[in-house]
Amino acid sequence: MNTKINIPEFEVSEFNKAFKNIIETNFNYVRIKGEISEIKTATKGQIYLTLKDNDSILSGVIWDQKKKYLDIIPELGLEIIATGKITTWSRFKTTYQIDIDKIEIAGEGALLKIIEERKKRLQKKGYFEIDKKNSLPYLPSRIGIITSPTGSVVYDIINRVNDRFPMPLDIWPVSVQGIDAVSSIINAIDGFNEMIKDKPDVIIIARGGGSTEDLMAFNDEKLAIKVFESKIPIVSAIGHETDTTIIDLVSDLRASTPTAAAEKTVPVKNEIEGQLKNFHFQLENKLKSKLSIIRDNLEYLNKLLKAPIFIINIYGDKINQSLKKIDLSIKNKLNLINLNLLNVKKSINSPDNILKIKKMSIKEHTKNLESKIVEKYNNNKLNLKSNLRLLNSNSVSTNLKKGYSILTQKNKILSSVKKININLDLEAKLSDGKLKVNVKKIN
Repeated sequence: MNTKINIPEFEVSEFNKAFKNIIETNFNYVRIKGEISEIKTATKGQIYLTLKDNDSILSGVIWDQKKKYLDIIPELGLEIIATGKITTWSRFKTTYQIDIDKIEIAGEGALLKIIEERKKRLQKKGYFEIDKKNSLPYLPSRIGIITSPTGSVVYDIINRVNDRFPMPLDIWPVSVQGIDAVSSIINAIDGFNEMIKDKPDVIIIARGGGSTEDLMAFNDEKLAIKVFESKIPIVSAIGHETDTTIIDLVSDLRASTPTAAAEKTVPVKNEIEGQLKNFHFQLENKLKSKLSIIRDNLEYLNKLLKAPIFIINIYGDKINQSLKKIDLSIKNKLNLINLNLLNVKKSINSPDNILKIKKMSIKEHTKNLESKIVEKYNNNKLNLKSNLRLLNSNSVSTNLKKGYSILTQKNKILSSVKKININLDLEAKLSDGKLKVNVKKIN
């Protein structure tokens, strides 16, 4: 059974067109808040991005002709409020997206968080270290200025430089806000560094004050690295004194204002001229004093100097006197030597005389020796006779002949009765024989 269906029927294109009309009629301009989770740049320049919150996502597109009107550059993780129209697209697949005209940061706290994360990464890599910064020349010959061509900043710098010390200024106009600001400033830095002729000695990057969002280009990580790598010293003057951007930390010198940047870059010409005049005066006085001393010394030396022939004669006389003294000294020395030789000759006797004297001495000593020998012989003979008489008078045999006897016991002479006992057999020696005796009594 055929049932009549009361449901509208559409062609695909017809439905998509109707859907497009519904969407675009009900949602003209909208503001969508979300975090950027994906970014892609197409070959034609448009940027495709994806916004997300905790529950869902929404596609978005920024057409190439609209990028230059953006105040900030889209970045992953950045929470934004996108303003634009909801559009649909159904050629190859059905989808809808927000056609973005404007991007705003969703709260300054999120922006400050991103800036702080960038600072930590750059600080960890050593981009903020003082010892890696370039020194500014005391008196540059040319200054490069990177800033917006409109506004008071560029005129403040020009006027301040001209007031202090007029010199050539090269101004490189750039965008200081918006999506093109970072790339235009990087191109300017590269341009100044790559110049062959009339390259500036120092670069000033400047802009006026603004909100954190307005100054985001100067918190860009790529720009900070480019400032750090510049061979030409860079002075940053971004915003007012209370504004501090990342390139302020990376640059070789940070100035609180553009005017202060000009003051820190060039000295005051009048002060230098005054110093030079003072130095010139001091140098002139010192030269005069030195020349006066030299002149006095020359006059003094001139008084001391004589004609060359006079000096030669003086030294000639001195040499002649010295030669005479040497000649006299040699003669005196020779005379002294001759006298010594004569004295030595006198003191030396002839060998014949010495021989005669020695012979006479020998004869004399020979006579004395003979008499001494005879005298010695007679004395020794007398001593011998006396000793023989004494020996004979004290001999044992002589005493035995006088009636003495010697008692012995076993061939040992007895000298005391203490060693003799009764009935002891002894031997008595007399002058003409020996007796055997027996002790009967000891008194």
